[in-house]
Amino acid sequence: MSGVGVEMKEALGRAAIRLAREINADAVLVLTETGKMYEMLFGGGFIRPLIKRATGFKKKKLKIVAATPNVETYDRLLGRPGAEVIRLAVRSSSPLSQVQHAIWCGLRNRIFSPGELLVCLAGSATSSGTINTILVYRVSGTEATVAEMVESDPVLASVLDIACELGRGGYRGVPVGTAFLIGDEKKVMRHSKQLGINPFKGHRPINVTKRENKEIVKDYAFLDGAFVLDGSGKILAAGRFLTADAKVDIPSGLGTRHLAVAAMTAVTEAKGVTVSGTDGTVRVFKDGRIVAKIDPSSKILTEVLAE
Repeated sequence: MSGVGVEMKEALGRAAIRLAREINADAVLVLTETGKMYEMLFGGGFIRPLIKRATGFKKKKLKIVAATPNVETYDRLLGRPGAEVIRLAVRSSSPLSQVQHAIWCGLRNRIFSPGELLVCLAGSATSSGTINTILVYRVSGTEATVAEMVESDPVLASVLDIACELGRGGYRGVPVGTAFLIGDEKKVMRHSKQLGINPFKGHRPINVTKRENKEIVKDYAFLDGAFVLDGSGKILAAGRFLTADAKVDIPSGLGTRHLAVAAMTAVTEAKGVTVSGTDGTVRVFKDGRIVAKIDPSSKILTEVLAE
């Protein structure tokens, strides 16, 4: 990292702490890919006097919280005594949506409370994750976006992780098109039929929330048809032909896989996930509609509907 880069990070960190002091904020939230900015704020000697002044001036303890979609960064930061770290399943597209996404997760994990005032550091929604924005945000009790649906459901989050790997190039760099239906499994099974042998019938349960099962799921993604999972993440079937019949409105140009998943989520309470075999784009369906698209290479979540 260049000297200019270090100086910029330090300047942003100092500015965030000074602002938090002046407005009597409750916390500084750092959206980070690498964890370096958070480590500067959480344990850096250059900024500790500012934190002490900020906490002593208003007699309020200033929380320093990190939020990251990077598993390695999350594990490393969480190992620091006293660290408060939020794990994000996907990346959001803009600084504001990153902040809203992280705040909802923080509310769910009881790191934040309604009414708290936060100074937030965010930036580029890429794998490099350059921080270049400072935002002030008052936490409300009704923070809810598409991220809520993703982050509150560990099964959906696990499916999206697998889907993004398939979308990035599950076979020699080529996206593997497939689909997943999650929940309301009895109705989903009634509105579908088996195309061939079900590889998950009569065998030990395979649950997508367990990391060691990820490669097994990816191996069977080559089958025609969809995966059917129950609400706990157990795979009930693969290679299901979806027969639900419902009028749905999805963008033109999407194929029968997307149409079938949209129809299934219209007639059941299931959530759907598709992977495009053309460009790898991952889409999330609910109530017969696309509610989110995810770029598989960066895991950036683009909210399509947030209602």
